[in-house]
Amino acid sequence: MTSALFVTTVPITLEAFLTPFAEHLRTQSWRVDALANGASANDRIAGAFDHRYDVAWSRNPLDPRNLIGSAATVRRVVAAGAYDIVWVHTPIAAFVTRYALRGRRTSGRPQVIYTAHGFHFYKGGRPLANLIYRSMERLAAPWTDYLVTINTEDHDAAKRLRGIDPARVRYIPGVGVDIEFHAPALAGPSSVAAVRDGLGVPGDAFMLTMVAEFAPVKRHAHLLEALARVRDPGVVLVLVGDGPLEAALRERAAALGIAGRICWAGYRRDVPAILAASDALALVSEREGLPRSVLEAMAAGRPIIGTATRGIADAVGEDAGWIVAKNDVDALAGAIDAAAADRRETARRGDAARARAVAEFALPHVIAEYEELFREALA
Repeated sequence: MTSALFVTTVPITLEAFLTPFAEHLRTQSWRVDALANGASANDRIAGAFDHRYDVAWSRNPLDPRNLIGSAATVRRVVAAGAYDIVWVHTPIAAFVTRYALRGRRTSGRPQVIYTAHGFHFYKGGRPLANLIYRSMERLAAPWTDYLVTINTEDHDAAKRLRGIDPARVRYIPGVGVDIEFHAPALAGPSSVAAVRDGLGVPGDAFMLTMVAEFAPVKRHAHLLEALARVRDPGVVLVLVGDGPLEAALRERAAALGIAGRICWAGYRRDVPAILAASDALALVSEREGLPRSVLEAMAAGRPIIGTATRGIADAVGEDAGWIVAKNDVDALAGAIDAAAADRRETARRGDAARARAVAEFALPHVIAEYEELFREALA
């Protein structure tokens, strides 16, 4: 029986992105286990994995405990499981796992495959952070059998890391999106009206939605500054999520005089319904890999209003929305006004977004690409 261990820093990554892959491999008679900090306590992933193991690593890349206790845990789990493939994700888990397994493999097993969901070094990033994370990736490259990237900037950067054959650096577009689950036809007028009514958004408003944690990397404040310059009073911004910056952002919205144009929706489990009720999705992050909220909105037939940020621009392409310069508030406001002023063009770009999602990012396509990669690794 072929076996695989999925490794992430925290179990939410397993829950949100990787359970479809585990479930699919298990239908092919694979044994699939999971390792994360708190994996055994997360009941939502229980049915997807044969076994779940815990590891107490820190998110601090410089914490020496990661290379002592956590590395020992990884070695113990991998030795007991005798895995054919160890598939690692997220920077800390990926680095520690590759460090733990360096030089300890026999007969080419396990094959270590690392999917970088957006390197933490990037063009325009802080020099010190870029130095730390790029150095970690360069150090770990020789301990990696295959390195998978999900956007073009990272793909180019990975091939320059040295220590890994560029032929073993692959591009696979993210972890896929369930095209049928987000199909526009599933959202009828009555359900859209019910969602808007529940959020307090008028039926004729231009509903612009952002789905993201209130954290600095997502740059909500940049979007608020743009909304303050949007001329169309019918634009309503729905912010889905929670996080440490929410109180400060509420204060900033009040100071800008736009508090009445914002719906603070909080953490939600009905994001597909909210996307279906939206006219467009906004995302203006400092850094992304290939953002799930963008792919889900595109699958729902909603165009994207975003910045020229790695990952966002990769997903949207030429015709699935509006992409503006990363730090140009006026350009972002202009794109929002343009989308609100021409609903027919907005709908056309939404159709283009759906077509692109189906062609490029559909979950079955991505699973098939990983299956091919696994077969190559196992050969």
